[in-house]
Amino acid sequence: MTEPVRADAQPVYTITQHRPADVIAVSPGAAPVAPPAPPTAGVELVTLPGGEQRWAYVQPGPLPVPAGPTRQPVPAWAKTAALLMWSAAGSAALAGWGLSLAGPWLEALAWALVAFAAAVTVVAFVVRGLFSGLRRRGGGGGNHAEATATATGRTVLGGKVTATATAIARSE
Repeated sequence: MTEPVRADAQPVYTITQHRPADVIAVSPGAAPVAPPAPPTAGVELVTLPGGEQRWAYVQPGPLPVPAGPTRQPVPAWAKTAALLMWSAAGSAALAGWGLSLAGPWLEALAWALVAFAAAVTVVAFVVRGLFSGLRRRGGGGGNHAEATATATGRTVLGGKVTATATAIARSE
């Protein structure tokens, strides 16, 4: 695509310097004349590279940087917790290592306790059998006991319910 060519005349701008009449002239050895008051706010007296002083609008200095959040001291509980974490972690690791070493021994101990419980049960049944046999041989009269229990109640629909149980025990 080609650019269109302009046929009309374009305005030409020329930059000129404005020289005010109140230029301050400083002669060597003489005290400088005090400059007049600034014309508006934001204007400062600046010295140009040739030594001439002029009023000029200047950019304000950098804005003050807002202070960031101030550092707070670390609370005592956090320091204590941080120090104790190493102890707790080390203790847990040591306990785990100790249990891994004691594992086979603990398994053998568990089997020994199971065997001991079985032996105690067998001995209890044998002793009970011996004493119950002696009681039967001893002779004597037989015992007879009977118990009856009755309970009554109401159903959800208002009916009456009665239950009776009888237990009989005989020893000869």
